[in-house]
Amino acid sequence: MNIPIIDFRSKDCVEQMYEAYTTVGFAVFTHVYDEWIPVFKDWEEQMELFFQLPRDVKQLHAYSGVAENLGYSCLGNERLTPSTPGDLKESYNWVSPERMQDKYWPREHGIPKFKPLAQKIERIARLLSYEFLYKFEEMFSLPKGFLVEKHVDGSSTMRVIHYPKWDGEVQEGQLRGGSHTDYGSITLLWRFDDVGGLQVENRETGEWVDAPIVENSVVLNVADLFSRWSNGILKSTNHRIINTDMTRQRYSMPYFVDAGRDVMIENFTDQPSKYEPIKAYDYLKWRLAQSYNDDTYIENEEIKKEGQHYI
Repeated sequence: MNIPIIDFRSKDCVEQMYEAYTTVGFAVFTHVYDEWIPVFKDWEEQMELFFQLPRDVKQLHAYSGVAENLGYSCLGNERLTPSTPGDLKESYNWVSPERMQDKYWPREHGIPKFKPLAQKIERIARLLSYEFLYKFEEMFSLPKGFLVEKHVDGSSTMRVIHYPKWDGEVQEGQLRGGSHTDYGSITLLWRFDDVGGLQVENRETGEWVDAPIVENSVVLNVADLFSRWSNGILKSTNHRIINTDMTRQRYSMPYFVDAGRDVMIENFTDQPSKYEPIKAYDYLKWRLAQSYNDDTYIENEEIKKEGQHYI
């Protein structure tokens, strides 16, 4: 299995995407955000400054819980594979200005540029997600705007992840990021260094394949609800972050693109439906609760039953 590298400007981009997402579920895209590369370079400095803050300072903006999915999550707090020890990473989540809560912004700790640059990065990521969704509309001959409109007021979340250097104990089964599929529609991923670790599972053999590292690229994968929306035609594939060179830190930044909270996920193809409709936000909260063990969230047994397709 090869993870394809696709030029986003190419005339046959949609055709290449169809081949990638009906088989592998992942692809690496070049020439997606060339005009904004300097902004991302500036942002890289700010995110490094944030993670260099003392832990007690970062904890002032501690994770909100799964209902809002905001703020700082400390090392080991998240388990992408619920049955394994906590992942060897720390992260920070933020969202669009109309949904972001002011108390989660770390603007009073010597990094005044953090908030405005984070907001700009989120706007760019949101615009790029629409460009990708337009291509998926074309792929399935959907009316222009059919998918984009359902994500304009969505629950999409920007996250920056720091995988620190590590010379401590590594528990059995503990990874930088455990095996999982993503939960919502699509995920756009930026990487800021040449430290490997991202692996994608071969759906046929179960073998793990290293994702290629391409400078100034975006990795895009299909997530669970988008696969369900497409009646299973698009594939949501297991992936993980392995413990490669633990003497080096690693940064990445996913943008989790999710539909609006009240959007019903139901088959948009002309094929007989394989799945019952499900509300996007209910499923998203349930999956987050598995990763964070959030006792404030009451499990919905019907959603749990449906969710077993994807875990």
